[in-house]
Amino acid sequence: MKYRLLAIDIDDTLLPRNGVISEKNKQAIRRAEEAGVYVTIATGRGFYGSSRVWKELNINRLIINYGGALINDTVTGKPFMVTELESGLVNEILCLGESMGLHTHLYQGDEIVYEHEHIYGKVYAEHLGLPARIEPNIRNMTWKNVPKVLIITEPDRVPGLLKFFTERFKDRVAVSASSPGFIEFNKIGASKGSALRILAEHLGIDISETAAIGDNTLDKEMIEYAGIGCCVADGNDEVKAIADVIAPSCADDGVAYFINEYILDNNCAEA
Repeated sequence: MKYRLLAIDIDDTLLPRNGVISEKNKQAIRRAEEAGVYVTIATGRGFYGSSRVWKELNINRLIINYGGALINDTVTGKPFMVTELESGLVNEILCLGESMGLHTHLYQGDEIVYEHEHIYGKVYAEHLGLPARIEPNIRNMTWKNVPKVLIITEPDRVPGLLKFFTERFKDRVAVSASSPGFIEFNKIGASKGSALRILAEHLGIDISETAAIGDNTLDKEMIEYAGIGCCVADGNDEVKAIADVIAPSCADDGVAYFINEYILDNNCAEA
């Protein structure tokens, strides 16, 4: 069996804007699992925020959350691996976001915390069914166990802001884009790629036996690390440039295509 571990990004890769996982994708995932592939999700969402997806797919194993900052066990509900941003960096991001008029929030477990009421925070919390808390003194507090900070803005502002924040926090914070309008901040070294490496080592799986599919820069390290990395056709151009495979778009069941043509085909050929 050539590929033994497959990591799948959720938003705009597995899950289109209508929020429904296609039956074609579900069937392909089930066939991969039946063939012995360890299928997991690797998402910028937290444990609870991704729960509808992993429950629907019946994924009873380790999953990657918060862009690689955490690896959680869906069976026990407990973290397997945790990284966190230093409080000083959290405060710096919050202050910078506020000064630029951007909605910025942090995470405490599955709760999101932000400084004042904002439509982006409200819509985000309602969409994922997450608890949200207003903390007016957020920029002056000492924070612990923050896996990531998220800025939400207009999608057309992301390229310029991503460049600005990447340069501003160079060698201090990992900055990436995920869903349209989202800019994510993680601890340096914490990425979906590093989490995939940790998961593969834990399972005794070699790098050449791993596969990953995603769509945006939050997936870049994971796609680079994997033995075979795939980007959907409507994904980020920078990610497509480093991918081994370009699959059809998210809406056109790119996940099923990747599994059927590159995971199952290879596995069946070597059975």
